[in-house]
Amino acid sequence: MSGSIRLSILGHEYKVKVKGDQGYLQELSKYIDGKVVEVQRSKTAVSTKDLIALVMLNMADEVAQARKELDELKLKADSRLEKLIDYIDTYLG
Repeated sequence: MSGSIRLSILGHEYKVKVKGDQGYLQELSKYIDGKVVEVQRSKTAVSTKDLIALVMLNMADEVAQARKELDELKLKADSRLEKLIDYIDTYLG
């Protein structure tokens, strides 16, 4: 499904053309707006530019942590798979 939707971030509305799930983009904009509010409450940022920079740093940290966790899970899964293959080769092969 394609069309356009209005998103609100930091009190500003954006009209965005979208192909696919419009609800997904709405959820992303709500997430971003929530992060903005979170940083605003910390009173760390003094300007919009600072606010955006801090929000981006926070979100980049979340992405980096998620990637690290995913890499660890992949390594764990690979290790278990290798052990399973060795077991199958040893006892059934």
